[in-house]
Amino acid sequence: MKKYFIKNKLLMIFLMFLFGNLASGTLTFMISWTVLKETHQASQFALLSTVSSLAMLIAMPLIGIIVDRYNHKRLLLIAQVFSVFILLSFILQPFHGLIVYILFSIGLNLGDLLFSITMYASVKSLSDNKTEMSKINGIEQGIGALFAIISPAVAGFVFTFISVRAFSWIEIVCEALVVLLVFQLNFERFDTTIEEKENTGVERTSYKKVLKILNKKYVVMIIVSIMIVLNFLLGSINVGIPFILNKNYQGNTVILGIVQLSFPLGIVLSSLLVQKLPKFQLFKLLKISYFSCAFAIFSFGIVISFLMKQMIFTVVILSILMLFMGLGLGFSRVPMMTFAQNNIPENIQGRAFSIIDTSAQILSPLGLMFYGVLFDNFSGNWIYLFSSFLMFGVLLVGFYFVDRADKKDYIY
Repeated sequence: MKKYFIKNKLLMIFLMFLFGNLASGTLTFMISWTVLKETHQASQFALLSTVSSLAMLIAMPLIGIIVDRYNHKRLLLIAQVFSVFILLSFILQPFHGLIVYILFSIGLNLGDLLFSITMYASVKSLSDNKTEMSKINGIEQGIGALFAIISPAVAGFVFTFISVRAFSWIEIVCEALVVLLVFQLNFERFDTTIEEKENTGVERTSYKKVLKILNKKYVVMIIVSIMIVLNFLLGSINVGIPFILNKNYQGNTVILGIVQLSFPLGIVLSSLLVQKLPKFQLFKLLKISYFSCAFAIFSFGIVISFLMKQMIFTVVILSILMLFMGLGLGFSRVPMMTFAQNNIPENIQGRAFSIIDTSAQILSPLGLMFYGVLFDNFSGNWIYLFSSFLMFGVLLVGFYFVDRADKKDYIY
């Protein structure tokens, strides 16, 4: 059995992500709905999400250091064992209430955060070549997007039959299966490169020095910065589409579900198709993907301006645009992550990805708040037109510098 898994590494990694996401996404929604059901207060629900997010932001820098200093296989096992411990503690303790669910969510999120950052930093050492790196990143992205689609529906169905405590036993089984799969992983280290020899002291360096090293990777930082800004601008979609559909179609949740389902569906499709694309030059692919997203945001403004009275036609067009956004982001993320993993020194990847994740985590809620204020006070069509022009500007400036940068020392 062990020899079979070693020979089928991608299958093993697929199963690891599958079981890792299978119950955790459903459990997350069940926790949120339990808080809403027991408290009947949106503010308590918001507090659960806010405190959990803050805990992750505070923990990210420390987790980045831990990932860079310690054996990745052991860290993956520790993350899963920690999650099992949190689940058992929740099941066996006798208390209920918001504080219990907040602590439970924080514990699960910290275990997931350690696991995800360790996996990001391990892709290069798990892979035999760049093609395999892209496949692993595609598997991670595709499964994550797939469960973003099905987890709310599964949670809604399961929640009518069993409690969060009972479902936690299923999560323990899934976590245990991931532990068994991690034991089979073989973390072959790449041969030490000249670049890594120059940075042998990086393991004990500060985040300030890590940032200096990243600044030398000028092109990587520009591409990552574009992705983070795009994450902020996605607030226009996450806030605006539900707000506008609810306002124009009397809270029809079926319409909202159809439109919003298209976005993660696009990411899943792109994760499957990205490996079958002809060999594009990396920056050409990123330009096509990102400018396609900007065009989709611009199109939202046009649709809202002229087509909202034709409900069926509007839903079809908005669904296509959301699918288009998902495809654009999905096609860009896998090669972008592979490019970053190839060009950021392995011994600082934990901290590097924690910096990237922290920036995205901070900008995402800021984007939601920013667009929440805008949609409460301004017309949706002008907001989307403004956002698209802003994104076009960011892309033109970013790729202006990318095109003129010296890229001969980068691995593609």
